Amino acid sequence: MRPRIAIVVPRCHARLVGGAEALGWQYAQLLAVDHEVEVLTSAAFDYTKWDNDLEPGSEQREGITIRRFRVARGRTPYFHALHRTMLDAFEKMQASPASGQAPRYGWPEALEEEFIRAQGPNCPDLTAHLSIHGDAYAAIFFLPYLYPLALDGIRALRHRRWALIPALHDEPPAYLQTFAQMARAAPRILWNTPAEQRLGARLWGVHGGNVVAMTVATDRVEPARETRPYLLYCGRIDVSKGCGQLLEGFEAFKVAHPDSDLELVLTGNDVLGVGKRKDVRYLGFVEEQRKFELMAGAAAFVQPSPYESLSIVLLEAMAQGAPAIVNAQCEVLVDHVEASGSGLAYRGTGALVDAIGQVLALDPATRSDWSVKSREYVLAHYSRDQVKARLDAEVRALAAA
Repeated sequence: MRPRIAIVVPRCHARLVGGAEALGWQYAQLLAVDHEVEVLTSAAFDYTKWDNDLEPGSEQREGITIRRFRVARGRTPYFHALHRTMLDAFEKMQASPASGQAPRYGWPEALEEEFIRAQGPNCPDLTAHLSIHGDAYAAIFFLPYLYPLALDGIRALRHRRWALIPALHDEPPAYLQTFAQMARAAPRILWNTPAEQRLGARLWGVHGGNVVAMTVATDRVEPARETRPYLLYCGRIDVSKGCGQLLEGFEAFKVAHPDSDLELVLTGNDVLGVGKRKDVRYLGFVEEQRKFELMAGAAAFVQPSPYESLSIVLLEAMAQGAPAIVNAQCEVLVDHVEASGSGLAYRGTGALVDAIGQVLALDPATRSDWSVKSREYVLAHYSRDQVKARLDAEVRALAAA
């Protein structure tokens, strides 16, 4: 009988194509080659509310068992009040940073845990499942660090055959002491990038763990043949993803260059509400093939998010040879650009306007050089065989614990 592996993640559905959900599902697929894999998750689809959108129970997909558990407590206006309190404390903390140590809010433990549970999802049946059946798993992976499923699930286990996959961003909740303690207690930690690992050292005092990362699609496709040149963004269209600044920067570029026929093309879930804007095309959800074709044909792929632990879509676009324009506020994104020797990083709307102009002005030789370097970077670090070997090594280490 093959060893059983559990992956605990807040959401799991075929329509969830990015972030921690995509990472968790990919790890499930890689591990299912040699193990019996179960994904333990909530019955929620929408992270803004954590309602029970899906039916609790079990299903099979690609030979992997998905066990969905009822959400007993989702997200209410009370959470948003707590979140506002955190954001206020974060702004004050950033204005007067502590020297020589990671800043903290100074909240009591009870308030920290109340914040974590108020953001949801809370699934006591999932916690009970781990308490009763946890010993049956050779290894258990929790991701991301942010939600109560990880905190409660870890506490329910009677063994140390578990690992944390933080998917850590430099964001306000990461400064809670509870998360630092959870990370320092982890038998093993799997990071997506060296930049994320450095952030874990700075915020949590965690100096161990291994960079396992994630594989991305790298098969070349024919570029999309659109009628006008375009910038491309793929993913959740949300203020928290930097999309407000992206729209502002694009509009400022068009004002500064009124004769330009450049378009901004957006795909994914429109949380922000793009509406009808001049020279902006929102395509909604597109098939993977269409997405890759758009990436291959883009004048540049823009990743405006200030909070990323890997950025799957950026790596996919780089694999298609698209020039990258990234938010310099995110160290992970800057690492990708600098390590590949291609692309531009910006800080602020004015710098974004300048970066768009610089990319459009690239001569053919430089554009070709960037295309080759960006693709070679992805192939060198994010191939399926490389990631699977690193992941298998983590399972063996946990099973031997």
